[in-house]
Amino acid sequence: MYRCPSCWQDFLTRFEPCPGCSEQVVKQTRSRRARERRRTYDPIGQIESSEFWNLWRLYSACPCCGDAWGQKSMISLDHIIPLARGGPNNGENVQPLCQRCNLWKSIHIIYFDRAFKGQAAALPQILWPYWQPQPADPQISLMEILPNVDLRYPQATAQQLEAITTSLTQKASKGRSLECDDSRR
Repeated sequence: MYRCPSCWQDFLTRFEPCPGCSEQVVKQTRSRRARERRRTYDPIGQIESSEFWNLWRLYSACPCCGDAWGQKSMISLDHIIPLARGGPNNGENVQPLCQRCNLWKSIHIIYFDRAFKGQAAALPQILWPYWQPQPADPQISLMEILPNVDLRYPQATAQQLEAITTSLTQKASKGRSLECDDSRR
């Protein structure tokens, strides 16, 4: 029987390097890399925790699933336009979601309406400079989405809700540009 002097795990034979020690090294390396990644997101526009909790108070429940905040659901910070898709790391790009809904949303651009749980809404105007509409998915057309009776979570997929957010934002931005053109005349 061999006992590693570093991690004190018992093995039948001597290993070089010890499996227990190498596992700890891998965990430490992963956590160090994750910390480094988090630091590089946006050092200027960091979100203060107090800013997020003040925003969270405006929501009585998860805007995606409608479950009330409680001890069952963990509250997570969700970026409306994900950082991976060029979204800013500031308070205007944040909405609170329960952890389950945040994992379901993944990297899709979905802004949930506070008043109607699970329903997608147009992006706030402050996020329009960061929003780049993706090319339309040939598998999902708006004609397939719009006739559906219930365009809410969980009946709609994340791709469908993203398409709804995109179409509502495009309509709002076109309406805004028409208003600007009318005011110039």
